[in-house]
Amino acid sequence: MTTAAARCCLEPSTTPRCPLTSRLELGARPTAVPCARMITRQVIREWGLPGLVDTAELLVSELVTNAIRASCGLPEPTIRLWLVSDRSTLVIRVWDGSGEMPVVCQDASPDAECGRGLLLVEALSKDWGAYRRGHGKVVWVLI
Repeated sequence: MTTAAARCCLEPSTTPRCPLTSRLELGARPTAVPCARMITRQVIREWGLPGLVDTAELLVSELVTNAIRASCGLPEPTIRLWLVSDRSTLVIRVWDGSGEMPVVCQDASPDAECGRGLLLVEALSKDWGAYRRGHGKVVWVLI
Protein backbone atom coordinates (compact mmCIF):
# COMPACT_ATOMS: atom_id res chain seq x y z
CA MET A 1 0.00 0.00 0.00
CA THR A 2 1.08 3.52 -0.65
CA THR A 3 1.05 6.17 2.05
CA ALA A 4 -2.08 8.25 2.58
CA ALA A 5 -0.32 11.38 1.30
CA ALA A 6 0.79 9.61 -1.87
CA ARG A 7 -2.72 8.27 -2.45
CA CYS A 8 -4.02 11.80 -2.76
CA CYS A 9 -1.59 12.79 -5.48
CA LEU A 10 -0.90 9.91 -7.83
CA GLU A 11 -2.56 8.10 -10.65
CA PRO A 12 -2.31 4.32 -10.29
CA SER A 13 1.16 3.19 -11.29
CA THR A 14 -0.13 -0.25 -12.16
CA THR A 15 -2.52 0.65 -14.97
CA PRO A 16 -2.38 -2.35 -17.29
CA ARG A 17 -0.65 -2.07 -20.68
CA CYS A 18 -2.77 -2.58 -23.81
CA PRO A 19 -5.86 -2.44 -21.66
CA LEU A 20 -9.46 -3.24 -22.23
CA THR A 21 -11.43 -0.13 -21.35
CA SER A 22 -15.01 0.86 -20.70
CA ARG A 23 -16.32 4.34 -19.83
CA LEU A 24 -19.66 5.55 -18.56
CA GLU A 25 -20.94 9.02 -17.66
CA LEU A 26 -23.91 9.27 -15.31
CA GLY A 27 -25.94 11.90 -13.55
CA ALA A 28 -24.96 12.09 -9.88
CA ARG A 29 -28.23 10.58 -8.64
CA PRO A 30 -28.88 7.57 -6.39
CA THR A 31 -30.04 5.60 -9.45
CA ALA A 32 -26.47 5.81 -10.81
CA VAL A 33 -25.28 3.26 -8.24
CA PRO A 34 -27.26 0.22 -9.48
CA CYS A 35 -26.63 1.29 -13.09
CA ALA A 36 -22.86 1.43 -12.49
CA ARG A 37 -22.96 -1.96 -10.72
CA MET A 38 -24.89 -3.57 -13.58
CA ILE A 39 -22.53 -2.20 -16.26
CA THR A 40 -19.50 -3.26 -14.19
CA ARG A 41 -20.86 -6.80 -13.79
CA GLN A 42 -21.61 -7.15 -17.50
CA VAL A 43 -18.31 -5.69 -18.73
CA ILE A 44 -16.17 -7.78 -16.38
CA ARG A 45 -17.98 -10.97 -17.39
CA GLU A 46 -17.55 -10.03 -21.05
CA TRP A 47 -13.83 -9.60 -20.41
CA GLY A 48 -13.64 -13.13 -18.93
CA LEU A 49 -12.97 -12.09 -15.32
CA PRO A 50 -15.87 -13.65 -13.38
CA GLY A 51 -13.72 -14.01 -10.24
CA LEU A 52 -13.53 -10.20 -9.92
CA VAL A 53 -17.25 -9.47 -10.38
CA ASP A 54 -18.42 -9.50 -6.74
CA THR A 55 -15.51 -7.42 -5.43
CA ALA A 56 -15.72 -5.00 -8.35
CA GLU A 57 -19.46 -4.48 -7.89
CA LEU A 58 -18.99 -3.72 -4.20
CA LEU A 59 -16.12 -1.32 -4.84
CA VAL A 60 -17.99 0.44 -7.65
CA SER A 61 -20.96 0.86 -5.31
CA GLU A 62 -18.78 2.50 -2.68
CA LEU A 63 -16.91 4.77 -5.08
CA VAL A 64 -20.01 5.86 -7.00
CA THR A 65 -21.93 6.50 -3.77
CA ASN A 66 -19.05 8.67 -2.51
CA ALA A 67 -18.92 10.51 -5.84
CA ILE A 68 -22.66 11.23 -5.69
CA ARG A 69 -22.32 12.61 -2.15
CA ALA A 70 -19.34 14.74 -3.20
CA SER A 71 -21.35 16.13 -6.13
CA CYS A 72 -24.21 17.49 -4.02
CA GLY A 73 -24.66 21.19 -4.66
CA LEU A 74 -22.57 21.30 -7.83
CA PRO A 75 -24.14 23.12 -10.80
CA GLU A 76 -23.88 20.09 -13.12
CA PRO A 77 -23.63 16.97 -10.94
CA THR A 78 -22.06 14.33 -13.17
CA ILE A 79 -19.88 11.33 -12.36
CA ARG A 80 -17.73 9.19 -14.64
CA LEU A 81 -16.77 5.53 -14.31
CA TRP A 82 -13.81 3.93 -16.11
CA LEU A 83 -12.95 0.24 -16.03
CA VAL A 84 -9.51 -0.80 -17.31
CA SER A 85 -8.13 -4.35 -17.46
CA ASP A 86 -5.30 -6.43 -18.84
CA ARG A 87 -7.44 -9.58 -18.39
CA SER A 88 -5.92 -10.36 -14.98
CA THR A 89 -6.19 -7.14 -12.97
CA LEU A 90 -8.81 -4.43 -12.96
CA VAL A 91 -8.53 -0.71 -12.26
CA ILE A 92 -11.76 1.10 -11.39
CA ARG A 93 -11.74 4.90 -11.61
CA VAL A 94 -14.58 7.20 -10.58
CA TRP A 95 -14.50 10.96 -11.27
CA ASP A 96 -16.64 13.60 -9.63
CA GLY A 97 -16.65 17.40 -9.88
CA SER A 98 -15.62 18.04 -6.28
CA GLY A 99 -12.02 18.94 -5.51
CA GLU A 100 -12.33 17.65 -1.94
CA MET A 101 -10.02 14.65 -1.56
CA PRO A 102 -11.24 11.48 0.18
CA VAL A 103 -10.23 10.77 3.77
CA VAL A 104 -10.27 7.37 5.45
CA CYS A 105 -12.16 7.61 8.74
CA GLN A 106 -10.31 5.25 11.08
CA ASP A 107 -12.73 5.91 13.95
CA ALA A 108 -16.00 5.00 12.20
CA SER A 109 -18.18 2.86 14.43
CA PRO A 110 -19.74 -0.34 13.06
CA ASP A 111 -23.17 1.35 13.16
CA ALA A 112 -22.07 4.59 11.46
CA GLU A 113 -23.91 5.59 8.28
CA CYS A 114 -20.77 7.17 6.79
CA GLY A 115 -17.04 6.74 7.11
CA ARG A 116 -16.59 3.02 6.55
CA GLY A 117 -16.61 2.89 2.74
CA LEU A 118 -12.95 3.72 2.19
CA LEU A 119 -11.97 1.23 4.91
CA LEU A 120 -13.78 -1.38 2.84
CA VAL A 121 -12.05 -0.15 -0.33
CA GLU A 122 -8.70 -0.41 1.43
CA ALA A 123 -9.45 -3.93 2.70
CA LEU A 124 -10.67 -5.36 -0.63
CA SER A 125 -8.17 -3.78 -3.01
CA LYS A 126 -4.54 -4.36 -3.88
CA ASP A 127 -4.11 -0.58 -3.90
CA TRP A 128 -6.20 2.58 -4.14
CA GLY A 129 -5.78 6.32 -4.24
CA ALA A 130 -7.04 9.63 -5.58
CA TYR A 131 -5.73 12.45 -7.72
CA ARG A 132 -7.03 15.77 -8.99
CA ARG A 133 -8.25 15.87 -12.58
CA GLY A 134 -9.78 18.86 -14.28
CA HIS A 135 -12.32 20.53 -12.01
CA GLY A 136 -12.63 17.48 -9.79
CA LYS A 137 -10.92 14.33 -8.66
CA VAL A 138 -10.59 10.67 -9.55
CA VAL A 139 -10.67 7.95 -6.93
CA TRP A 140 -9.18 4.69 -8.21
CA VAL A 141 -8.88 1.14 -6.96
CA LEU A 142 -6.84 -1.83 -8.21
CA ILE A 143 -8.13 -5.40 -7.81
